[in-house]
Amino acid sequence: MSANAMIEGLVAWVRRPVGIGTVVLGLFGAAVVFGLNSTHGMPLVERRVVEVAFEDVSGLNTGDDVRIAGSRVGYVDEIKLEDGEAVVVLKLDDPDTELYRNAHAAKVTDRSGLGQKFVALDPGDSSTGALRTDTLIPSRQTVKAEDISQLLDVFDERTRASASVQLRNLGGGMVGHGQDLHAFARTAKRILQDSGTLSEALASDGGAALEDLLLAADLLSGRMATRHQDLAALVDEFATTVDAFAVDSGDQVRRTLDLAPETLEAASTALRLLDAPLADTSVAMRDLRPGARALALSVPDLRGLLREAVVPLERAPAVNEEAEPGVEGLGHLVEDARPLVAQLVDTGTSASPLMNVLGDYAFDIANFYTDAAGALSRGDSAGHWLRILLLPGAESAGLPGSVQRDPYPGPRGR
Repeated sequence: MSANAMIEGLVAWVRRPVGIGTVVLGLFGAAVVFGLNSTHGMPLVERRVVEVAFEDVSGLNTGDDVRIAGSRVGYVDEIKLEDGEAVVVLKLDDPDTELYRNAHAAKVTDRSGLGQKFVALDPGDSSTGALRTDTLIPSRQTVKAEDISQLLDVFDERTRASASVQLRNLGGGMVGHGQDLHAFARTAKRILQDSGTLSEALASDGGAALEDLLLAADLLSGRMATRHQDLAALVDEFATTVDAFAVDSGDQVRRTLDLAPETLEAASTALRLLDAPLADTSVAMRDLRPGARALALSVPDLRGLLREAVVPLERAPAVNEEAEPGVEGLGHLVEDARPLVAQLVDTGTSASPLMNVLGDYAFDIANFYTDAAGALSRGDSAGHWLRILLLPGAESAGLPGSVQRDPYPGPRGR
């Protein structure tokens, strides 16, 4: 069978469902194997092997990271016991990684609070010369493994149990809040800056303000310590209030919150519309302020008037009774004067043209009568008085037989 025929047969088999399934399963198995060995880096790659001796490697496992300056450079390939010492075989991803003879800073430390560990490797100083590939870094140049549990041993059993409960509660509370933590991390810089500003403000004047605050807090806490029963009752009442909000599974509160945006928008519109009336009210109040001040000043006088008006008001009914006949007579007089009033109205209407003409000379007429009254009523120091007598003649009356004269004769001789 030729090679071409074999290739065509293989392609035909792969196109079948059995062939496709076999290929998929093979790829899946390869992915699983690659995932299980991913901690060891890419397969079939040359690596540098370094052996380090430790007095204690508790908690260290094969596959843990090897780091230089915090960056992963390899992994722990094997842990073995030689001459009573634990020897850790490290495989570095880059075979050209430079290590020197004083590479004594290799140590095991905690990678996380869960106790996972890694080996932190310090390459050393180049002046000491390169480290040979087959050279073991002795335990005197390494640091004993650190364990976070040793730190917790300083606490008593009760404290450790409480810390364990707190950690579990914290872990449970953090579930589902990854985005919130990311948002907090993004704003942490601004929060720290604000915290620095707050710290500077609290530290001003030698921390006098902070000291006063702490003293006030101590005084408040001391007073509240004697009111724990009242505080407990207040908390119970608050719980009752919260239970009232939770009625009907909080549907009423949820419905209220759904309507809150529209309500707030309507309230905002109403408040904006009130700006102009409130401005007018402000102007009106400023204008009314002098009147209100004057009214306040007049209150004592008004109070005195009301006190002193009691006696006259008590006499008013008797005066009204005595004045009743006069008022009735005045009413009859007004009724009798109605025809005269009508006639006076007609007379005034008829005299209106003449009064309009004489109105232009009112000032001169008034001056004439004023001067004439002064001349006729007073004389000089010699006793001379001015008297004007009107002597009407017969011709002025137009009597029969009287001599008619020309009131405006012409000049003599003409």
